[in-house]
Amino acid sequence: MKWNVLPYALITALSVIAAFIRTYALDMGALVNFWVTVFQIAMLSLVWIVIKTIGNKLNNYLPFEESVVKRTLLQILISLVIITPLYVGFVHIIRGFHLAFMNTAFLAIGTVLFFVLVLFMNLAYNAYFFFREWENSIKEKAQLQIEAAELGKDRSMMKYHHLKNQVNPHFLFNTFTSLDGLIQTDPDLASDFVRHLSKVYRYVLQNKENEVVTLQTEIDFIGHYIRLLKIRYKDTFGIKINISEAALDHEIVMVTLQMLIDNAIKHNSLQVSSPLNVTIWDEGDYLHVRNNKQLRKQIETSNQQGLQQLKELYSFLTDKQVIVNDKAEFFEIKLPLL
Repeated sequence: MKWNVLPYALITALSVIAAFIRTYALDMGALVNFWVTVFQIAMLSLVWIVIKTIGNKLNNYLPFEESVVKRTLLQILISLVIITPLYVGFVHIIRGFHLAFMNTAFLAIGTVLFFVLVLFMNLAYNAYFFFREWENSIKEKAQLQIEAAELGKDRSMMKYHHLKNQVNPHFLFNTFTSLDGLIQTDPDLASDFVRHLSKVYRYVLQNKENEVVTLQTEIDFIGHYIRLLKIRYKDTFGIKINISEAALDHEIVMVTLQMLIDNAIKHNSLQVSSPLNVTIWDEGDYLHVRNNKQLRKQIETSNQQGLQQLKELYSFLTDKQVIVNDKAEFFEIKLPLL
């Protein structure tokens, strides 16, 4: 039930209860009781409308924020000035029924009860006003939280897209250096290298507006990227991928695997005697990416910006967290499958 309808529902319910009481306590006839009840509902509804109108007007001239006591007393005073003539007219109409119980004592008691009811209705309006303000503030707060979350997501997406679309100068330099050497020593392998390199950048360009892609799509892409790494690092780098058929239909944030493999290469040494091994597999609702740790003595400056932005982005896509296991023997990232 809407809050603006509730007061009239309560007035009707109380008037019906009063009608039953009059029937048995005052032995009032059914027809007379019906019309008294109708007048009572009309009168009390009119009183509520007057009080609500006065309250709404005073909200502009003397809001509760300035003084609750002054505002409440002024509202009661104005409502009494306006409602008293209405009550007198109501009593005059009721007395026209020539009811036996309408003596001076009954009218005196009825008048006191009526003005007590007016006082109560003023307080009820105040409670209604404060509750409505509280309800609106809750809705506004919830809306602000939603907007803040959307802004946070947009900000994370912009940062991640910026990171994703950056071309690492070291990667390009090393790639073209490797390509230059291959052109002179192994033209066929150089051609294969260029083919895989073009597919890597075609994938990035074609999906640059996508937040997520299927794991199958990402695995197909990473195959070309791995081929480039194998040509460049040869036996110093190894990778194993073991993904179940069921997991391939799930989604993953685009170029996540490339970022994590690059991160492993960036932080660890690669030697024939001690190759860097990356293992990728799925387990439950997570995709695991693990590499053995053989940290470089000197590495490029790293503030883990990419990993942090990846965590932020996943926080908007799923309730599950990106889990980092940094052990003495290995470094592992667990990515939620979407």
